[in-house]
Amino acid sequence: MIEFLYRELGPEKLKGYITTPLDLKVALHYGCHLIKPSKDRNLGETESPVFFDELVEATGAKSVDYTDKMMCCGAGGGVRSGYAAESLEMLEHKLACIRKAEVDCIVNACPFCHLQFDRGQLAVNEKFETDYSIPVLHYSQLLGLALGFSPDQLGIEQNAVRTSSFLQKSMR
Repeated sequence: MIEFLYRELGPEKLKGYITTPLDLKVALHYGCHLIKPSKDRNLGETESPVFFDELVEATGAKSVDYTDKMMCCGAGGGVRSGYAAESLEMLEHKLACIRKAEVDCIVNACPFCHLQFDRGQLAVNEKFETDYSIPVLHYSQLLGLALGFSPDQLGIEQNAVRTSSFLQKSMR
């Protein structure tokens, strides 16, 4: 979906479909599967990509840079299932960096990254005695909000991290 939107529609044309611009600060996560294999993607720069940032910003949201933005979330390559402790350490580091950026939510494009950021926050909180509660949206949910769909239509209430305060801000 991301590749199609970027290559076939483009961020500028996508903006024309937005009915509810989102006034949100977003920490986006590219994820390994979105940018690799990079030689086959034809989506611009691979080490410091911007295509996903541009698609997020087409919704009216602001993509905020943060430390280690391009670092793996700890889910891919079997890390989450084979090396659970290391996976949570990687996620905790990412969450700490994202929290410092003072964003409204995390946006990703990969279901496995979504699982890691959303359900993984609960596991990180338990293991490290932290209190992360950063709402996590798949890009399709963010785009849906900007296109005027309701949170119920997008299944946002099914996310593990509670989103009530985030939704109040995004629906203004």
